[in-house]
Parts: sequence; C-alpha cells; structure tokens
Amino acid sequence: MDNSRKEANIQIGKRLREARSNLGRTQAEIAISLGVSEEHYRKYESGATGLSADKLLVLYHEYGIDPTYLITGSCLKNNFDVDYYIANCNKEQKDAFLDRVLAYMSRIIKK
Repeated sequence: MDNSRKEANIQIGKRLREARSNLGRTQAEIAISLGVSEEHYRKYESGATGLSADKLLVLYHEYGIDPTYLITGSCLKNNFDVDYYIANCNKEQKDAFLDRVLAYMSRIIKK
C-alpha cells in the first residue's frame, strides 16, 4: 500500500472511531452491522484496512454516518438548523432527536 493511501485509511479510521464514539456504539456493535469480526473492524479504525463502498453505505444507512465526512473530513450538512428541524418534524422524529442529544450530553458529562 502506498503512503498516501495508507495515510488516507488512517484518517478515515480516526473519523470512524470518533463517529462511533459520538454515537455511543461499541466496536462489536458496528462490526456486527458491517458483517465483519471485531478484530477486522479494529483494522478499519486503525487504518490498516480500508473501508469498501458497500461498508460505507451500511454505515450511512444504519447509523447516519456521512461517507463524505469519513472520506474527506468535511460535512456537507454544515448548516443544520435545530429550530427549523424541531418545527418541521413529527413527534416521533423530535423525540428521537432529543433522546440522542440527551444521551450524547450524558456521555460527555460522565467523561
């Protein structure tokens, strides 16, 4: 593997680890979703193995992890408007959003 590809895999792995942590998921949970062993998943996070397109799609569909963010480090949705979202979603969506925000805040406070 050439150096630029290896470095890209390392950066993708770091962003994957951060996204997983932000979601409060374990390596084992994500590995199951991806259909790989926990050891193989650890290789994704370390950058020893690159993520395939089908794995990127699973991460997006199962967890909402943006493939563009994983690959480039940039988010396409930089202008998320909480007020607009809350005003224009149904009760279930709002409750799910607030549950995720509170769970995230709880994990931060415990650290």
